[in-house]
Amino acid sequence: MYTQRDVRAGWALHAFTASGVIVGMLGLQSIVEGHPRAAILWLVVAMVMDGIDGPIARKIDVRGCIPHIDGNALDLIVDYFTCTIVPVAFLDKFGLLPENTVGVTGFVILFTAALWMARTNMETEDRWFRGFPAEWNVIIPTLYLLSDSKWLNLAVIAALCVLTMMHVEFPHPVSVKERRPMSLLCIIVWLGAMTTLAIEQDRQNRYLRALLVLAPMWTVWQVIDRARRNRSAARVTAGAASAQQ
Repeated sequence: MYTQRDVRAGWALHAFTASGVIVGMLGLQSIVEGHPRAAILWLVVAMVMDGIDGPIARKIDVRGCIPHIDGNALDLIVDYFTCTIVPVAFLDKFGLLPENTVGVTGFVILFTAALWMARTNMETEDRWFRGFPAEWNVIIPTLYLLSDSKWLNLAVIAALCVLTMMHVEFPHPVSVKERRPMSLLCIIVWLGAMTTLAIEQDRQNRYLRALLVLAPMWTVWQVIDRARRNRSAARVTAGAASAQQ
């Protein structure tokens, strides 16, 4: 049985999750008004909110407290807005891509992200994502702050769109227990560097720029290591199956 306190906690958490669309709207307003730094800060706030509501939901068993509200659906609605729609608007407004490529690129991002978020098998049993989890709210601000090459930006986005539709597995920095402390440290460093660069209004700070590149390398290594282990496990399984025949 759930107490009234449990139910209030559940509603409070749903309200917290739903308020992500308000944060996203503030980010979108900043984009429309031409303030990229403010937009990045709002996206960082949305990222932090998205990172903490899931663990809290599981801890208080919000699904049992309020069974008629689908917290996962609510989370996906908010995520599609803050992780995809707002970043695509950012991409369009602040000229991150070569001329005449923004429209097609934005369409592909929106399309692949919608399909990914509709997947019924988006997570493995140990909470790894299948495919790049459409976290454009991290990628696009990072590309803006690095501001190296519009063609490089296009290549990175194209590669991630392809990975969105594949079965390559990406870790959730909070939910995946394996090497969680290091994952949390790297995402905190990444968001910290992004936030500081946005506040300082200085994209030339080479130390923070280096952190923006180095911090995600941990995730890249995790993805490569996971793929290697999956291939090894598949070979072992195939060998065992052949031996039984």
